[in-house]
Amino acid sequence: MCVWLGMSLMACQKKLESDAETALNQNEVDIQNYITAQNLKITKTATGLYYQKLKENPMGDGFKVGDELTIHFTLYTLRGAILDSTERLKNKPYAFAYGGTRLLPGMEEGLFLSKKGEKIQVLMNHPLAFGSQSSDILPAYSALGSTMEILKVRTETQQVDEYIIDKKLTLTEKTTSGLRFIRTTASTEELVKTGQTVQVKYTGKLLNDKVFDSGQFAVTVGAGRTIKGFEEGIAKMRRGEKATLVFSSDLGYGGTSPSANIPGYAPLAFEVEVLK
Repeated sequence: MCVWLGMSLMACQKKLESDAETALNQNEVDIQNYITAQNLKITKTATGLYYQKLKENPMGDGFKVGDELTIHFTLYTLRGAILDSTERLKNKPYAFAYGGTRLLPGMEEGLFLSKKGEKIQVLMNHPLAFGSQSSDILPAYSALGSTMEILKVRTETQQVDEYIIDKKLTLTEKTTSGLRFIRTTASTEELVKTGQTVQVKYTGKLLNDKVFDSGQFAVTVGAGRTIKGFEEGIAKMRRGEKATLVFSSDLGYGGTSPSANIPGYAPLAFEVEVLK
């Protein structure tokens, strides 16, 4: 029975691999036909991605993993059906951290080939798109196309500094680690000491003001049981004080996404109160 099951699984795996390979060959035919029909001047990368710059800006800002990109994009089938797009008429571009938000591999590679102010068109075989995934309007192993334009590039430091300016926050201190500490309510109580456990009320936000968590919990200062920026900020406070802590992801969760509400490389803002 086990031998038969093992043979069946192997046969099934080979069938899937064969289907994927057949589809990949068909993708190439479909892409070449599309290139010819659209008269594209196209370049092919080592991964099999085809791309063409529709607008160039050689002096535009480059970017690195963790930087925030703001883009307009359209994702479509090679038959012209729109699968997804930003709303140009309403001017609602898409902002995300490059490397911290999951994109189609072909779209991510296309962006990597671009600079701020450039527009690129990419054609993707199925491994660079949705692979074997399918929907009512998208057959499995489909080749896809996308146009993308990078409107803005911001480092995490720029995001943090612009947040403080936009919110008209008065900076109390910028630490050597990069924490921005803003005391909003002062107290004459003793400064919290390392090793002490204090009750802290908090509200955590992304810099687009989306709240991802709030509540109250006990913090033992110096124990290293919370993210670095949060603990560093609490260590600067007195009982009864309130403050806003703003910091980049190296003091938060880094490139990991601890929950669906916090993407990788997200700078964070916390409104905190150390209770008496």
